[in-house]
Amino acid sequence: MITLKEWNERIDAFIEEENRSAGRVVPVHRIYCRDDSDRSGGGLYNETVTIDTIGRFARALGDSNPLYSDPMHPEAIQAPPLLECCICSTFIGGKMPRLRGVSVYDAGTKWERFYSIRPGDAFRAETAFLGVAEVTRPGSGDRLLLRSHKITLYNQRGETVSVLTARSLIKCLSPDKCLPPVPAEGSVTADAGSGRETVGLTKEQDSGLSAGLSYQGRPHYTEEELERVYANLDAQFDGLFRRGTTPRFWEDVETGEELPEEIVGPYDESDGQALMAAIGAANAFATKWGTLRARKKNVITDPETGAVRHPVDRHSSDAAARAQGLPRALVSGIHSQALLAKTAGDWMGDAGFLRCLDCRCRRPLYFGDLSLQRGYVTGKEKIDGRFFVKLHLEAVRQDGVTHTEAEALVELPSRCFGK
Repeated sequence: MITLKEWNERIDAFIEEENRSAGRVVPVHRIYCRDDSDRSGGGLYNETVTIDTIGRFARALGDSNPLYSDPMHPEAIQAPPLLECCICSTFIGGKMPRLRGVSVYDAGTKWERFYSIRPGDAFRAETAFLGVAEVTRPGSGDRLLLRSHKITLYNQRGETVSVLTARSLIKCLSPDKCLPPVPAEGSVTADAGSGRETVGLTKEQDSGLSAGLSYQGRPHYTEEELERVYANLDAQFDGLFRRGTTPRFWEDVETGEELPEEIVGPYDESDGQALMAAIGAANAFATKWGTLRARKKNVITDPETGAVRHPVDRHSSDAAARAQGLPRALVSGIHSQALLAKTAGDWMGDAGFLRCLDCRCRRPLYFGDLSLQRGYVTGKEKIDGRFFVKLHLEAVRQDGVTHTEAEALVELPSRCFGK
């Protein structure tokens, strides 16, 4: 067994070695092309945005806003906030410390947005590695490292449309804990090919490492609870929470004002499949096998067939999730972030613009869970003649646990200048 001193030295050496590459910039290529391009910066899913790209993503959010589907809309068709996740991957892989008990997961992304995305826009991207920082909590026996990348999206006019600061958390369990097998040299448990997070050890896993986790069935809801959910979904579909074409003026907003609460769930397979269809990240058969064969030691083994499965299946299959020590299938972190953006979008109206959404993935959201999106206004400011509102947003499970939270900066029209 490795000593604590050796364990710390290896992690320190890993941080130092990784940070030698900080500042390195690489282009982002089509994610499934077979060539020798450097794909360490992630990959492009949809280089050209179409009406269908926008429509699929809106449906994956349960968003019936005509702004995303009606060519006769006063603002013309444009994309919902965070469509950027359908253009390129936001989870970037990388090397891991050569230790047992290392896991990595999506820590959330800061989405800085400068232009609306519309049908016909075409994109290229580049990724800059920002380095690895220590974020270990005081008194923790484990060590937590934050790896960050900056992804810049450019449209066909050369405009910087969005800058995404993607963050992943590397958790190194202390050597005195029960640990999983050592990964192969230079490998990652991240599913870089799909843009999905590789799930780290949750609170439930931390307490169940030695004994292992038994299957935790999906929650069962009472008729009354489901009626409340369905009534909220009805209101969303009918646009009752949506500001729509009526401008929300900056002068009318008050600090402390609460946003309408929106419920989604219980999350199930069709919800996850809708997101996958929107992103276009899925592979099958030979092309799926091509992403698996080089790292067969780090994939999921199906307990029934014995065959290897793609790690992305943890986002659709309870069995695949359990094979990685999770209680049941896990909701993709990007879906939770995009649903917070939808809540902000409904509140701000079609004339508003979500300039920045700084998300933090705090706890898992599993299949079968409900999620309540809510928020409130934390402040207002004028910058260079433009009018901004600050929001705090959070997504809460049915058990009261906040799984995702964010700070948002929304630009609104002013009565001083009309729309």
